[in-house]
Amino acid sequence: MKTLDTALQLLRLFETEELTLSVTQIADATGMPKSKVSRLLAVFRTNGFLEQDPQTRRYRVGLAAFELGANYVRAQPLARDALPILRSIVEQTGHSTTLSVMRQNRLLHIMAVEGPHYIDGRWRVGSRLPVHATSAGKVILAGMEPRELDVFLTHYPLRAITPDTVTDPARLREQVAAIRESGVAVTRGESSPGLAAIAVPVIGPDGATTAALGLIIPDQFFSKPDIKSWTALLHREARRLSIKQGAGDYSYGSSLALSAAG
Repeated sequence: MKTLDTALQLLRLFETEELTLSVTQIADATGMPKSKVSRLLAVFRTNGFLEQDPQTRRYRVGLAAFELGANYVRAQPLARDALPILRSIVEQTGHSTTLSVMRQNRLLHIMAVEGPHYIDGRWRVGSRLPVHATSAGKVILAGMEPRELDVFLTHYPLRAITPDTVTDPARLREQVAAIRESGVAVTRGESSPGLAAIAVPVIGPDGATTAALGLIIPDQFFSKPDIKSWTALLHREARRLSIKQGAGDYSYGSSLALSAAG
């Protein structure tokens, strides 16, 4: 089991934004001898989870890892149920939409549908973003118990991603408290210049926030008068998705909107 754990720790190095890694980088990151690193990499390469560039000798994620991740989306009820909802939001707004969860203190986009107003940013499927710099991340923070939030903010560095990123813990706490009451988070240029975002919670069977449903809006299309209608749409669709996941109640937005929408 120790060998398996060591091998998986090595494989997890490829979750970072560094797309390729060398044997030396992996050895330095894990503290393992290069000979052991090379043996483990060879196993992953043989089984298709990693590939090696024949010229640079650096390693990258392989097709077997892609297939495994794709099966998560097909097998996970939340992701499967979200896809038609994401498409519906794109059709109604023209903007890209995402479904995000928190994994190991980072925001992870597990589903996304691009809209016609798409602008390339840091929000593609599989992207891992700082929780404090995204509307979806702030929604998930708002769903935490107070003690859990305290522990998170104590150990989590609030680094500036852009000049607009909130890095003051007191201000972030104020935002999280407001989001907990309203059920919506709005950010503008905090994780990527030129992009605004709106996100609302998705609720699970136990009443806890399990994910965030988000809308990505290029800055030139961002209009404060539209926030109300966008939020109402997101709440309506998040309620629909939450009920599919077994939630008994969704306290944000209007339940009448869900009945009217069928």
